[in-house]
Amino acid sequence: MQRPIFKNKPVADEKKLRGGYYTPVELAEYLTAWAIRTGAESILEPSCGDGNFLVAALSRLNQLYGAEPKQSPHLVAVEVLESEIERAQSRCSAQVFPGLTTEWICDDFFASYGDQLKHSSFDVIIGNPPFIRFQYFDPEVRDIAFNHLRDASYRPTKLANAWAAFVQLSVELLKPGGRLAMVVPAELLQVGYASELRDRLSRGFEDIGLIGFRQLVFPQIQQEVVLLLAEGKTERPNNSARIHTVEYINGQDLPSKHDFLDAVQHAPEKYTRSGMKWTSLFLDDREFDALSAAQSHNGLVSLGDLARVEVGVVTGRNSFFVLDQESVKSAKAARFVTKVVGRTNALRSIEFSADDFGQYAARSPAYLLDLSRVTDKKFTKGLQEYIQAGEDAGVNTGYKCRIRKRWYDVPSIYVPDGFMFRQIHQFPLLVSNEAGATSTDTIHRVRIKGDTDIKQLAFRAFNSLTFAWSEVCGRSYGGGVLELEPREAQELPIPDVEIDQQDVRKLDNMLRNARITEALDFADEVLLRRGLGFGVADVKLLRSSWETLRDRRIGRR
Repeated sequence: MQRPIFKNKPVADEKKLRGGYYTPVELAEYLTAWAIRTGAESILEPSCGDGNFLVAALSRLNQLYGAEPKQSPHLVAVEVLESEIERAQSRCSAQVFPGLTTEWICDDFFASYGDQLKHSSFDVIIGNPPFIRFQYFDPEVRDIAFNHLRDASYRPTKLANAWAAFVQLSVELLKPGGRLAMVVPAELLQVGYASELRDRLSRGFEDIGLIGFRQLVFPQIQQEVVLLLAEGKTERPNNSARIHTVEYINGQDLPSKHDFLDAVQHAPEKYTRSGMKWTSLFLDDREFDALSAAQSHNGLVSLGDLARVEVGVVTGRNSFFVLDQESVKSAKAARFVTKVVGRTNALRSIEFSADDFGQYAARSPAYLLDLSRVTDKKFTKGLQEYIQAGEDAGVNTGYKCRIRKRWYDVPSIYVPDGFMFRQIHQFPLLVSNEAGATSTDTIHRVRIKGDTDIKQLAFRAFNSLTFAWSEVCGRSYGGGVLELEPREAQELPIPDVEIDQQDVRKLDNMLRNARITEALDFADEVLLRRGLGFGVADVKLLRSSWETLRDRRIGRR
C-alpha cells in the first residue's frame, strides 16, 4: 500500500505559550489617560512587557507634573522576562522626572504577588495581562496563582486562562476608590470560568466601563478584546456597579474624552436579576428586556433537561484515525471502522440521513478506526501496515495516543441520537442522526433522555430565542466563530411544545433548500407565536437580539 502522510497538529509558538502579545499604543494611551487623574497616584503594571503601558503612563504623568510640580507619583512595573524589562527601562528612561519613584520587579507576577506586592496597595492598576490558555498555563505557576486566589475567597478552575487570575489579583491590590484599566479578552463577558470575576467586579466597583470593537485589535491571534475600566473600588455591602457599554470600530476610533456619551448605562438590577452574561449588555434596552423576559417563560425547558450534550470522539490525530474510502479499501479495514462525520458543513438540516452520509463520504474522510474491541491477531495485513505507517510518522508519540494501553485504541466511540454544532458560523443546529454515524470532537454528540423524540427536539431548537441565547451563553474568540461547549449547550432554552411530524418534514425541506429565513419564520410561528403565545413584536425583538449579537461576532472575521 502507498504510505500515507499524516498531518501534524500546529505547535504553539513561544509568544502563544507565554501570552506575549503587546498592546497597540492607542489603547495603552487611552487607558492610562482615563486611569491617571492627579499625577500623584501609586501605579502598578503587573505584566509590563517591553513597556507600552509604562511609556503611556509616564507621558501622562509628565503632563500632570508640569501642572503640579510638587506631585510624587510611584510606579511599579513587573515583568518575568529580563530582556523585556530591560527594554522597558530603556524606553522609559527619557521620561523620568524629579519626584517620580520607580520600582522594577523582574519576576513572575504571581510569585511577586506573594513575595513583594501582597502587602502593597495602589491607586491605579493598568495593563494587558497575558492571554495564556489553560493548556499552556504552567502548572507550577498556576498552583501559585490559585493559592493566592483561594486566599482571596475565589474558587478557581483549571479551565481558566491566566488573564483572569491577573485581573482577580490586581483587584485585590487596589486601594479603596482605586481604578483598574486593562485590555482583557472578551471571554470576560461570557465564559463560565470568568463568572466569579464578573460577580466580584460588579460588587467591588461603583462604575464599570466595557468598550468593545467591531474590528480585531489583535488580528495576529484572532482574539477579541474589550477594554475594562473599573472605577471606585468599594467594599460596601450589597454594592452593584453601574455598567456602561459602548463599541467603536477599532483603537484609532477611540474618542479623545472619556465621558462615554454614546454608552448605554445598564441599571444594576437588570443584569443581576436576569442572570444573563455580560455579552447581552451590548444589546439595546428593548432587545435586552425582551430576551430577559422571554428566557424566564414557563413554557421553556433547558436542553440539558431533555438530552446530554457530550464532546465528539477525541482521536489524537484525525488525519490518521479518520480514513477515506480508498484508505479503508487499501487497508482492508472495512470491518474495523465506524461511520463518522467531522465537518459541520455536512450537517445542513435537522436530519442527517444515510443518503447524506453517503454524499459526505464520497468527498471526505468518513470512517473512524475502531479497534478497541479487536485483538491485533485479527488485523489484516493492510491494517498492520497502516498502523506501522502511523508509528513511523510518530502518531503514537502524541499525548492522547501514548497514554493509551494500545495507542491506536480510540476511546468513547458510540453512535449518538443526534449531533450539535460545537463551532457556529450563522446559527446553532441540532440534528437527528439517522445515518448511524458518530462524530469527531469538532461536533458534539447528543444523547436523548427519556422518551424525547430527537427529530422533534431538533425542530424545537430551531428558533430565534434559542439562537439569541446561544450568542449569550457561548463564546467567541474573535475569528467570527461562536463556540458552545457541552455545558453551555445544555443551558439553551427550548420551547416545550409538541410538533407535528408534517411540520418537521416541512422545516427539513426548507433547510435542505437553503431557505433559511423562511425556515426561521416558520419555526418561530410554530414555536414562539402559536406554542408559547409570544406577540409579533416580541418575536421581532428576539430575532433582532440574535441578529445584533451574531452580526457583532461575525463582523470580527
